[in-house]
Amino acid sequence: MREVVPVSPGKTYKFRLMNGGAHYGLRINIADLNMTILAADSESVEPVVVNEVFLHTAERFDVEITIPNDWVEGDSFWIRADSTESFYQGYQNGIRSILKVVDQDSSGSENAFDLNDPIDSIKSPLERTNDHMTMNCFDRATFDGAPNGGRCLPISTLSRSQASLNRKNESNNTKEETAVAVPVHFIDSHFQPYPQVSSV
Repeated sequence: MREVVPVSPGKTYKFRLMNGGAHYGLRINIADLNMTILAADSESVEPVVVNEVFLHTAERFDVEITIPNDWVEGDSFWIRADSTESFYQGYQNGIRSILKVVDQDSSGSENAFDLNDPIDSIKSPLERTNDHMTMNCFDRATFDGAPNGGRCLPISTLSRSQASLNRKNESNNTKEETAVAVPVHFIDSHFQPYPQVSSV
């Protein structure tokens, strides 16, 4: 069963992406949408817009995506997290979950068993356009340009945000805090063999 994340056209959503694995990094793409990086390892940064991010073991990124206005209720799109095993040797392991477009007034509750997979290929494309940006590649020489296009931004591209410093100063001057309830979705980031068929 895949995790289903309900979204509505025109709305902006914040995701906290975490790699809870122990071996491989994960290359994460959310429905081929631009992602604005807002924080790295819970430290607020000046916003940087990319197409995908690499998350190495125990790393975190907070990103925002905006759902296009022309997406239609009932549409579904892949959230892809591919392990950093070699694509060029034919490996492509990873995790998939689904962005499901719902009406703004809908609760978004959906039985994942009743939801078909998106029509796009479950596989991630190897080829990228020259303006495709990836944050935090583990091997810049491999992912920057040749052989498959796209550009890699090193983690050093990110810088601590002034807003973060301002908020810290403000929090020292006030005791009030506001709690906001938000839905949380967990998508498994460990790998399992396919279920075995039982004769029992």
